[in-house]
This record gives sequence, C-alpha cells and structure tokens, in this order.
Amino acid sequence: MTGKDTPKKIAVLGSLCGITSQYWDNFGRRHRTSQATYRDLLSAMGVDWEDPEGLDREIARRHLGSWGAMLSPVQLIKPAPALAGTTMRIWSPGPEPPAAVDVLAEMVSETGERYRWERRLKVAGRLKSQAVPGGFRVAVRLPLPADLELGYYDLTLKVRSGGRSESGRTKLIAAPTQAYAPAWLEEGRRAWGFNLPLYALRSRANWGVGDFADLMEVVRWAGPLGAAFVGVNPLHAVGGRASADPSPYSPTSRIFLNVLYLSLETAPEMAACRKAQDLVASPEFQAAKARLAAASLVSYREVHHLKRRVLKLLYETFCEAHGLPEAPPLSDRGQEFARFVAVGGESLARFGQFSALTDHLQQGDWRRWPGPYQHPENPAVAEFAREHEKEVRFHQYGQWLAATQLGQVGQEAKQQGLPFTLYEDLALGASPGGFDTWAHQELFARGPAIGAPPDAFNPQGQNWGLPPLIPERLRASGYQLFINTLRANLPAGGMLRMDHVMGLFRLLWIPHGMAAPRGAYVNYPARELLAILALESVRRRALIIGEDLGTVPPRIRRELGKSGVFSYRVFYFERDGNRHFLAPEAYPARAMATVTTHDLPTLTGFWQGHDLALKRTLNLYPEAGLAEADAAAREQDRRILLEDLEYRGLLPDNAASKPEAGDPCPLELREAVLSYLAQSAAALMEVRLEEVFGVPEQQNLPGTQKEHPNWRVKLPLTLDQMEQSPEPARLAARLNKARNQ
Repeated sequence: MTGKDTPKKIAVLGSLCGITSQYWDNFGRRHRTSQATYRDLLSAMGVDWEDPEGLDREIARRHLGSWGAMLSPVQLIKPAPALAGTTMRIWSPGPEPPAAVDVLAEMVSETGERYRWERRLKVAGRLKSQAVPGGFRVAVRLPLPADLELGYYDLTLKVRSGGRSESGRTKLIAAPTQAYAPAWLEEGRRAWGFNLPLYALRSRANWGVGDFADLMEVVRWAGPLGAAFVGVNPLHAVGGRASADPSPYSPTSRIFLNVLYLSLETAPEMAACRKAQDLVASPEFQAAKARLAAASLVSYREVHHLKRRVLKLLYETFCEAHGLPEAPPLSDRGQEFARFVAVGGESLARFGQFSALTDHLQQGDWRRWPGPYQHPENPAVAEFAREHEKEVRFHQYGQWLAATQLGQVGQEAKQQGLPFTLYEDLALGASPGGFDTWAHQELFARGPAIGAPPDAFNPQGQNWGLPPLIPERLRASGYQLFINTLRANLPAGGMLRMDHVMGLFRLLWIPHGMAAPRGAYVNYPARELLAILALESVRRRALIIGEDLGTVPPRIRRELGKSGVFSYRVFYFERDGNRHFLAPEAYPARAMATVTTHDLPTLTGFWQGHDLALKRTLNLYPEAGLAEADAAAREQDRRILLEDLEYRGLLPDNAASKPEAGDPCPLELREAVLSYLAQSAAALMEVRLEEVFGVPEQQNLPGTQKEHPNWRVKLPLTLDQMEQSPEPARLAARLNKARNQ
C-alpha cells in the first residue's frame, strides 16, 4: 500500500478498533504505537487495511458506530422498577427522517418465557438522527415489559417505515449496578483467610500433587482457627499431554477443571474396582507414589501417568455398572452422570472430543493437528466422536468426578462455618493451542500475545503467551464465552479473584516477535463486561476480587469500585510519598490485603533478597546497573520495614532480638508484618501458607520458563505437620484479635 495519508489512516482505523496511540509504563516512560504494531494488530483482528479501498471502507463503517446497524449485538437495560425502555436505532429510506415507525417486537427470556407486542413509535426528536446511505437512521424509545427481572433476553425487532421493513436482533442485559457482597461485610466486619498453591500441598495420601481431599483437610483445619475462607490457585484444565505447561495461568480451558487434582482413592468407583485396588496396592505403584510424594518438586508427567492409569480403570468399572448416557442408564448414579453430560451441552461435548483427539493424535496443540481436525465444526471431528464415543465420555467422566469433589469442598466449608465456601482464582486467558481457542477460534486473535509493560519487578516487561480475545467479535457473540467462563468459576457463596482485572478495560497486545514494550493497549467494552460480572456475581452470591496491580489508571480503579469489585492491595506496593509502607488505616475498606502474590517474592524471600539473587543468576536484568539498584532499594526497604513495624509496636521490645537487614527472616518479623496488615481497614486479608511457614521460594518467577521450577515447588511441611505446628494457631490468635477490634 502506498500514499502519504496511509499511515495516518491506519492510525485512525487502529483507534476506531480500540488500539491506543500510546501508553506510560510504571517508570513514567511513554511508549508510542508504531506503524508496524498498528498493522500487525489490525491484521490479527481480521480488519481489512492492506488496500486503499478496504482501508477507507473500514474507517467509514466504524465511524458510524452504533448508528451503523439497526441493533447493536448487546444493550444494557435497567431492571424493574427502574425500567422505562431502551433506545433503538431504526433505518428509514427517503430524503427526510420519518415522524414515526411501526415496530413488532418479540423477546425471549432465559427460561423460554416469551413477550410479544406491536407499537407505532414516534421518533425521539431530542435524540439526533444520522444520515446513512439511502436514508436515515433515527432513534426511537422502545417500551419494554414492566416486570422484567435480572437476566438476559433475546430481542427480535421487525420495523416498517416508508414502505420498507428491516429486522434485527440483540441481547438485552438487565444487570444490577454492583457485584455481590455479603451484608455482614458491608456492615464493617473484617475477616481473614488462607491462600495456598494446591499443587504444592504434601500429605500422607496424595500421589505427588495436592488434591481435592487435601483441600478438604485444609478447610477442616482452617475453620476452627477462625479463617473466613481458603483460597487456591486457578483450578482450570491444563493440556491433555503430560508435557503441557504446568502453569495454572496458561490452561487449555478456563471452563473445565484440572483432573490431576482428583483424589482417586475417594472416588465412588474405587470401592468396586478390584483392578484399580490391585494396581494401587502393587509394590511398583506404591514405590512410585512414595517417591513422588517425597519429592520437593511436582513431577507432572509422572503424576499424570499414575492417575491416568487408575482413572481409566475406574471409568471401565463405571461403564460396566452404570452404563453410558446414550444407552438407558442402569442406576441412579448412571442417571446422575447423564444429567451432568446433558447440562454440559455442546461445550462439554466438544471438550470430550478435543481431549480424545489429543490422546488419539498424541499432540496437545490443535494447531499441529491434521487439517480436518483443526476446527470443531469439521465433519471429520463429528465422525471421530461417533467412532470414539467411549473415549470422549472418559474425559467427561473425569470432569464429573472433579466437579463433584470440588462441590464437596464447598459443602465442607459450610459445615465448618466458614463465611465463604471457597476463594477461587480466574486466569486471564487460555493457551494458544488449547481447548478454548479450538472451540472458539473466531473470537481469538492469532499472532499477538498479551502481557505487561516494564515495571520494577519485571524491567523487561512480560509476555504471557496468551492469545487475546478480539473485542469487536466478543461483543458480536453476545459475550457468551465470558458468561460461561464466569459461571464455571464463580463458587456459590464464595469469592472469585480475577487475575489482571484491568483486562475488562484494556490489554497490552504484543505483536509476534516483538518485545513487550513495543506492544499497544487495546480497549475492551468495560461497561458491558462489568454489567455481566455483576449479574453473575449476584446470581451466585459470590464476591469479586479484582487483581488491579501493575499499570492501572486511576479511572479503572474508580470504575471497578463503582461496580462493587473489591481491590487487591499488595503490602509491598502500598507506600506513601516517602516510600514508607502505607499506614493500615489508609487501606481502602473494599479490598483484599495481602503481603505478596504468586508472581512476587514471599515475605521470607523478600527479606533475604532471594528473588534478586535468582534474577542476577539467571541474567534477567536487561541493563547494567539495575541489579545493583535493586539491591540498594531492597536494603532501604528492609530498613523502612523495621522502622514502620517498630513505630506500630509490633516488634519485640528486646532490641537484641530485632532482625538486622540481611539476616534470615525470623518468625517474629513475619508475624509482625501479618499483624500490621491485619490492622488495615481492608475488609479482607489473605494469608499465604508460605508466610506462615517462612518459605523463601516463590511459586513463579516471571521471565523464566525452564530456567526456574515455576509452579512445581512444594511446601516444606505435610498437612499433618502444619496442623501440629504451633505457628498457625499462634498467628491466628493475633489475626483474630486484630481483625475483630
């Protein structure tokens, strides 16, 4: 493409598609969007910019905005009693706007309830009209039924004007103004709870990775200590191959569960499956199980192998005793599985197909499959599913067991009196070769990855390797994937942490082959996404925590607060103008306070400089002098930390017992920091097990893959040892006292 105006037009088109022209990183440096970045991201969005006519056509179409179509894909409405109607854009031929139009409307609720009415509507004079090819598009106020409740409605309109007719459809969303929060929390009570990496738990029973039975045990232990919740890493399904990325933040699907967390010895079929019992009891199996359980790192490949062998035997027993959903179920349990498959619908059917294809082709990345299998709508996929029905059902059976066991954890939390059933974590996206991108290819951009600009902990920026959703296509789809993802992850009566919640507003798209700082932010339809989040939150009575760290414009935090989303405040980052740690009373009330996150050093690691030593060893500093600057800043942070704790009277009176900078991090210092945070005004406080037991290793070191054992390091103590240790009870007493003041 040539022409001196072309770069300017490409920038205009990029802006109309949500690509921002510049951004500032956490160091205050401005990054302007280059022509190369504009072009790469527009191509990834499927936008025609490469020839002059296409470029002009795309600009003209987007300039019309909401006036370019009769109905937008989605419209927000206010539920009763505030409901008064909604504005529609109507096309009419002729040289002048019409005075009125005839409208036939039909609306269907989620439960199938139908509303039908016909009206002659006056054109709203106070609302502008827009000239479009062949006539005008004018605004009318469409009345809606007065008894509409919260929910989604499919609206179809047929409009007659000037002898012409036009039809259109839209999804109406009647949403609350704010996400759910329990009344007791809104009344000023403060609570605390544990957070833990489930995979890192050790126990006498697990097979080398923490499982749902272990999580149940933590819930039973946490309740009597006074904890209000137990939080875990994302529980999403990982790749079907044993070599898949172990990161819970790069799953194959955010809708389905990771079956490695199954406690197979407590599965109902185990009691009736002699083959599985014999296999588990065999010396070979017991030796492998003992070795994996004793290891300091999780070996996902070997755990996958052990659990897969047993799960297949349990599935065979289930089929023999209870039948498959296509045949008449032989028992109540068989009927229960049939209902699970029916409720799962097309999504669960496709997940079973995808997982079975992964096994059959010995390849977990669908982009490397033979062409006929690369799209779920292809006939070859349907033929494969018919020929391998039992294998497809095997993966659905695993999901059924996982969903059942996770549900039992929530029930146990209720029985133990915890105010929240579970505190779950929702990853930002899914892996590029995984199930979600295979099943919804039209929604994901190919090529770019999402990430973050440079900051103090990650001076090179971050590329998370996750493909972004295309905002325009997500909206055109009625946000169904987003809705389904929330429904799959919101624990009824619990809490959901949304990783990088700024993704509801904007995401940094990084073109393939470029460094993170050369990416550009792309805007998302936040108002509608927040409305859906509030609706699903209220329906499940689940509180929402938004991980609002990194480069966060103030307006985003304000909008999140207005929508009832709790902020996520990390102790390390909460500072005043003199770099002292923010006073506890200065924390916002609608927030979750925490010392650290999975991507940051533990408190022990922070004090001892463990993370800085790792980054230096692994050459993660992009510029000379940054390592020395980090070391000097950390030394200052340790000094300031001691000053702030002493000012609050949280350190021992005996000066000789006070830790010196550079010494190992003692229990008294960890307890002092947690007590400091417990005094904060934040309604919720998260205590990671790594802080309780002084673990220096962090779960993930950003910027590394094979160089560091990310998502594999286990906690040093078994569950039995944790329960018998005096430290949790001692700490809980301090937290209960501080939080209940």
